[in-house]
Amino acid sequence: MDRSIDFHALCALYSVTDIALITPLREGMNLISYEFLACQDAKRGVLILSEFAGAAQSLGAGAILVNPWNIPEVAASIYHALNMSTEEREKRYLHNFLHVTNYTAQVWAETLLSALNDTVVEAQLRIRQLPPPLPVEEAIERYVKSSNRLLILGFNATLTDRVDTLNGCQGNQIREMDLKLHPDLKETLTRLCGDPKTTIILLSGSGRAILDENFGEYNMWLAAENGMFLRSTKGDWMMTMPEHLNMYWVDSIKHVFAYFTERTPQSYIEIRETSLIWNYKYADVEFGRLQARDMLQYLWTGSISNASVDVVHGDCTVEVRPFGVTKGLTIGRILGEINNCKSISAPINYVLCIGHSLGKDEDIYTIFEPEFPSRDISIPRLILSDITNPFGRSGSQKHTHELDLENKQNNNNDNDINNVVENGNRQSSPFLSKLTWNLLDLERDNYFSCAVGKTRTKAHYLLPTSDDVVSLLKGLALAS
Repeated sequence: MDRSIDFHALCALYSVTDIALITPLREGMNLISYEFLACQDAKRGVLILSEFAGAAQSLGAGAILVNPWNIPEVAASIYHALNMSTEEREKRYLHNFLHVTNYTAQVWAETLLSALNDTVVEAQLRIRQLPPPLPVEEAIERYVKSSNRLLILGFNATLTDRVDTLNGCQGNQIREMDLKLHPDLKETLTRLCGDPKTTIILLSGSGRAILDENFGEYNMWLAAENGMFLRSTKGDWMMTMPEHLNMYWVDSIKHVFAYFTERTPQSYIEIRETSLIWNYKYADVEFGRLQARDMLQYLWTGSISNASVDVVHGDCTVEVRPFGVTKGLTIGRILGEINNCKSISAPINYVLCIGHSLGKDEDIYTIFEPEFPSRDISIPRLILSDITNPFGRSGSQKHTHELDLENKQNNNNDNDINNVVENGNRQSSPFLSKLTWNLLDLERDNYFSCAVGKTRTKAHYLLPTSDDVVSLLKGLALAS
């Protein structure tokens, strides 16, 4: 006869029970099996669970799964549970107990909200209007007229030679794994780097050795691994990563990536100092997507469930990196270091940002993009105190696809912005003058953000291939 039991009495009953027999014929969600495991710290009782129960998917490894229609099987399972060795009972209990304590309702809620947030971001990207092609002549004309310029360039698929061909010939994968600077850019980069009015930052996800090999001979700034490492080609590498950065998750991720590489032909792993990337660009498209989906589920429910990392799913890549590392966040730190080195002697009044970035890294296009009040008014927007430490945020949030830098800056500095622009005229701001000189003096028409080979982007403009980037840079070099 069914009847209600007081909660404390129910917990006591759970704790002294040898076997919990839970055999529904159809069930979606029931917490009895979880409650039983939570109360079995001393007894180490055995859970016999119907394979049709919702909990069978999560507790099946430690429980004895049965078909409730098969009465002899259920009877045999009860007998086995009563005569089970202490060692086996211990192993089964610990396996399920860890699952119950780690994957709580709070974790489930956070994962669900994070997935919903991802869906919103992806929907916004799908409906975003396609940006127009970069107005090359206008970009060159304004470059020439400006007095202090900043060029932020990506590397892979931006300054590299094209590896994709119309017939998809073999060998492209090997070429892409060994990144090389576009051969037509060497003389152009030498000219641009020799211009005292131009500062060039090569901001890439690639490692330090690759950037040294390709750009060590030019006078520019190199930012490796999305800005985690920085150096002027005249100096040594410095670390811009946060203090006490914990990389304990690397080994477990390597094992996961190795497993999926073995089962996905033509996929490969890129191992960097602060991140790991699994690339399946040259694998079978549909099979690669299925494997990537399985990998993401495995990562979030296992290897990195409690790690402070971001998992970034690109076009054909899965990247695991420390939490909060994006190109937009690290560019502030980079400019702060350049300012400290006195490499920039006057405010920058022209910015050209070109790259082929992952969706998470596209904040690089918006950090220089203020809401200008008019076409003819310039605002010093980049305030070093707000961005010198891009890792000030802490926590273990996952799937952080939208970085609300501008809202944070606007909330903190509304009064200062109002002081800077008043009645259409530039005014001095005590807050800004107390910090440092204005690093940017940028007008709307002197900022060009451009994505290479991507249509869903936050950039204002598009260029189809790296060959078009080469033509643009040649035009800048000749015009200057």
